Amino acid sequence: MNAIVRDYRNDDLDDVNCLLKESFSIEKRNFQDLCFREIVIEMDDKVVGYLLLTRVLNPIENKYYFLIDYMCVSENYRRKGFGKQLLEYAYQIAKGENAMYLQLSCSYFRVAAHHLYKSCGYFKRESDIFRKVIV
Repeated sequence: MNAIVRDYRNDDLDDVNCLLKESFSIEKRNFQDLCFREIVIEMDDKVVGYLLLTRVLNPIENKYYFLIDYMCVSENYRRKGFGKQLLEYAYQIAKGENAMYLQLSCSYFRVAAHHLYKSCGYFKRESDIFRKVIV
């Protein structure tokens, strides 16, 4: 099984929306913004994985870091290494831009995802995320 990891193209929208609905019950639209990089993994001419990478400037240190959001792999393609390939591609992008680090958050109940992240060199920080929703 040879998968292709590549940058997102606008014609990937339908496949990516299927993945996002399956994993997060959301949809996206196409957009262009230099702060974001969308990555897909393709198998047999079908997008089976997606990852959104956000480039963030730390103005105090004057260096960038990257946030990983909405990483998902189609249920039929999980546990085949596609998640690792998406994370490696994101790592190479961040490394190529001399980023300080990659960061992601993950719900506590997504235990399989936690194992994936740990196996790829991510570690759990001793912190909590707080959010206030703007209504």
